[in-house]
Amino acid sequence: MRIISIVGLKNTGKTSLTSKIIKELRNRDFKVASIKHSHHKMEMDHEGTDTYKQMEAGSNFVVGIGGRTYFNINERLDLERILFLIKLMENPDFVVIEGFKAYPYAKIATCEEVKDDYTIKVVNSFEITDEELIGLVDLVEERSYDILDTLFVNECGYNDASIIGQAFAQGKLDYNPDTQAEVNLAIDGINIGLNRFVSDYLKQIILGALTPLKIKEFGVESLENIDITIKNKKE
Repeated sequence: MRIISIVGLKNTGKTSLTSKIIKELRNRDFKVASIKHSHHKMEMDHEGTDTYKQMEAGSNFVVGIGGRTYFNINERLDLERILFLIKLMENPDFVVIEGFKAYPYAKIATCEEVKDDYTIKVVNSFEITDEELIGLVDLVEERSYDILDTLFVNECGYNDASIIGQAFAQGKLDYNPDTQAEVNLAIDGINIGLNRFVSDYLKQIILGALTPLKIKEFGVESLENIDITIKNKKE
């Protein structure tokens, strides 16, 4: 999974550029998720619906299932938690974020005022041509990267995740998802970074324990993607 954020001041074309980038990524057959950040209260439901009534009755987590499925959580989740849950549920190729300019992810800025060490390009959203958009998305493929706390490299001097993220965004290091850890861990809702050794160790232990199970009886053909939740209750 790779993450790119579209940032800028108000009325600089963030939404327009975000939509164009999503469309171009989909044209390249990538699976895309997106996140919209707003400083205002956002409602996915409206008064009078059954799910709205459930939330008003006190439900902390409402799920609506019909032609589509949506989740309505009665709290503000941190971006890192949202990214982890997206990866857990869908594991898209790209997550395109509109906003979150203070977060340490590869960014495309729609104005110079928000440019920082993670900015891969500053563009004029209103004047970008189709050819420039293709080049921009090429750059997104090259320099965007996964959840910050999951990053690691074997290069000397790159031991801090934020420094590694900057190096990817600035093109000083090449991001290769195939060299990253294959196990993602969160404890109490907080992402825990794993190096390659710990990731491989946990993977082998879990696969070793699951291999003898008769998984085909449950309709599972292979051990491809495994989700495990452990409730470590204190006595």
